[in-house]
Amino acid sequence: MEEEKAGPVGGTQQSDSAADQRQRDADRREAALDAREEIVRAQEVASAERRREEQSIIDEAVARDGQADARDDKADDRDRTASLESFLHDADLSSGAKARRAAGLDRSDSKDDRISAAVDRSRLTGGGHPPATVEDEPTGG
Repeated sequence: MEEEKAGPVGGTQQSDSAADQRQRDADRREAALDAREEIVRAQEVASAERRREEQSIIDEAVARDGQADARDDKADDRDRTASLESFLHDADLSSGAKARRAAGLDRSDSKDDRISAAVDRSRLTGGGHPPATVEDEPTGG
């Protein structure tokens, strides 16, 4: 009779041990799941930060393009005015030359802004090379 009592006790210990093992396995799976969820949250935060940085770069590039457009418009107006004065044989030729020089400088500044804006945009694509400028293009002769 004692063996019968020992038998069920041993079986209970085995079932308790199996239940404990299942609980430990479940705890490990839950911990692994929590770790994966934390990694996903960290990736989402990093992605959101990248999007903010990219939008900032785009906004700055658009602003520089706008400034370049405004300078181009002013340069065109000054150049047109200087050309008209020269055409009408204005006695003061130095003011026309100054206006043309100022228009040329504005165009140069506009070009620099456009190149900077293009470089910023190319950084977003991961391209390490800035776009070619007019000076980089081969001449035809």
